[in-house]
Amino acid sequence: MNIIIVDDEKMAIDVLSMMLKRLTQFQIAIKGAFTNAADALIFLKEEDVDLIFLDFEMIDMHGLQVAKELSKSRPSLQIIFVTAHAQFAVDAFEVEATDYLLKPVHEKRLVKALAKAQQKLLLEAPKQKKENHLYAHTLGSFYLLDAHQEVVKWRTRKVRELFLYLWLHQKKPMLNAVIIEELWPDLDVEKATSNLHTTVYQLRKLLKENSIKDPIQLMNNHYQLNIEISSDFNELNQLLHQEQHDETSIQRLLNCYVGDFLAEEEYLWAIQIRLRLKQSVLHVLEKYIANNPLSNSLLKYNCLQKLLELDEFNEQYMLLLLEFLIKKNNKQKSIEHFEYIEAKLREIDMPVPDKIQNMYNDYIIGST
Repeated sequence: MNIIIVDDEKMAIDVLSMMLKRLTQFQIAIKGAFTNAADALIFLKEEDVDLIFLDFEMIDMHGLQVAKELSKSRPSLQIIFVTAHAQFAVDAFEVEATDYLLKPVHEKRLVKALAKAQQKLLLEAPKQKKENHLYAHTLGSFYLLDAHQEVVKWRTRKVRELFLYLWLHQKKPMLNAVIIEELWPDLDVEKATSNLHTTVYQLRKLLKENSIKDPIQLMNNHYQLNIEISSDFNELNQLLHQEQHDETSIQRLLNCYVGDFLAEEEYLWAIQIRLRLKQSVLHVLEKYIANNPLSNSLLKYNCLQKLLELDEFNEQYMLLLLEFLIKKNNKQKSIEHFEYIEAKLREIDMPVPDKIQNMYNDYIIGST
């Protein structure tokens, strides 16, 4: 994200700049910092900026006035207001600001605001694709964006499922009998075949309405999707197949993998894909942590959190994160993490492993 900061207090700019530079889980470039709004507006006419941190009360111009001007000249620019007064929150949302932060800005709240801005950027990204290009979001929730960045509405759940199935098997034509077995396993052959023909017809119609010619090919009882689609699924696979990873690629991986593949869909045929991707992400993060012991501390912390998020009962991940927090001598977070371990293992009637308990006891006793 390309960012600028506008605040008439130089110290406030410096503090926010330092906080942003520490958040390496986001790809942030601070393009400029301004103590008056007029200079910022001139800068924005020439430079490509995704997000502006904007003080509400400034000497030369009120932040709300700046936001209203930007909504006309730069409607795609996201705004996060920074203010010392909570009562301005309503005004912030009147101009469709992405978020607002209260001074002094706390890191957790800043992370939440940046995550929201990043999500909006991901939704906007397909706008850069060529005309009639579709974009599929599959990690976590699933949705398909058309060429106008509108979410595609499906006639039926089976039309959506057939689209996903054909898309994920796009490299090879799929025999109609195989499709029937996967999507309609409980129906007799005649009924299932009829449902397949109807669903293919509806999917063809929907895709043609999006100006896609000949979207589904049929040859010798084999169906194949014939459209170009960008997706987070493809981006993730490209990252996973890299031979070497650095801080940038690991940050991209963390940002991309916001949830399991088709996590909200109950497709039996998708389970193996979901598990394969999840295990691959775990493997890449484990390998990166093991091979880069002196790497960026915050990035390592985020990797450890992601590992435990994806495998929440994994005692090794629990231990690694506790060890990291202890080495950083962060007593408060160490206590919070140990309490989390206790509560999580209690859910499955398991005691805290001796290795974790002893490490924690030694640290707490030694730090008192």
